[in-house]
Amino acid sequence: MKISQNYRSQQGAALITVLLVIALVSVIAVNLGAKLQLQIIRMSNLQQAEQSYWMWLSAEDVLKEVLQRELDENDGVAHLEQNWAGQNGPFPVEGGQIAARVNDLYSCFNLNSLVSDSEDPGILEKRKRQYKALLQALNIDSYQAEILTDSLVDWLDEDSQLSGSNGAEDPDYESLPKPYLAANSQLMEMSELRMVRGYSAKVVNTLAPVACVIPNESDLTLNINTLEQEQAAVLTGVTEGKLTLADAMAFISNRPEQGYESDEEVAQLAELASVRSESNSELSELTVHSEYFELVALIQWGEIEMRARSVLHLNEGRVQTLYRAMGD
Repeated sequence: MKISQNYRSQQGAALITVLLVIALVSVIAVNLGAKLQLQIIRMSNLQQAEQSYWMWLSAEDVLKEVLQRELDENDGVAHLEQNWAGQNGPFPVEGGQIAARVNDLYSCFNLNSLVSDSEDPGILEKRKRQYKALLQALNIDSYQAEILTDSLVDWLDEDSQLSGSNGAEDPDYESLPKPYLAANSQLMEMSELRMVRGYSAKVVNTLAPVACVIPNESDLTLNINTLEQEQAAVLTGVTEGKLTLADAMAFISNRPEQGYESDEEVAQLAELASVRSESNSELSELTVHSEYFELVALIQWGEIEMRARSVLHLNEGRVQTLYRAMGD
């Protein structure tokens, strides 16, 4: 009888052991299955992201070819009736779709033009007057325009000296709840403005249609052939306010459909003659040629949606990619 009880106890212990082993194996199997499923999803996302990346580069290559061909055929003259201009798509592709918009970076105010020039200090003063005129054309009052201008100049210049009474340097940023230092270098992205004193989200959004960043380029050049109506304030800014916003909009509205054919033609325009005489300036920033373009690609592939941006430079008949970034 005692032997039977021991045998039954051993059977019960063995059964419990077997059940524990089965439970343990089940838990391991479930974990392995979950990890395998996660790995499959991860690999699928990586594959979709890689495919989106190559679609982006393909869009770049197409744009390079179009820009090179069209601008070569027109002696470098760019206007909005050319095939590169505006938005294209979305175009369906196997597994997704792609849309693209191309912007001429000579149709906006290059913020990097506010970098000081040690060889010609007068250029910076002129750029500051032009930028203030642009801000005021956007209904930003003169006091705020002073703050935004001086703060940006200090952010871009290489020293730690205030450029004006409304400037901001390291001490102003070090005193913030989350301190940091002024960049003291050129901008690469418009989004960097949010770090500069005074540039709230509202200000940056207001600037978005009329201002831009050309990486490592401090010149200010404006192609009057590619200006849109909503960018008329840029022309007001470049003329230091001598051409009112209403007159700038009328100027763009009356522009020939395919723009002006040469810089010499622009220099002889009667609409700008009074501005030249009043400001005693040749308005050397105005041109009909463009060198820098921005590609904004919106790509959807599988479950992945991606916004990508490329800055392209046309130089001596060749188009090169200067900068790439993903995200907003």
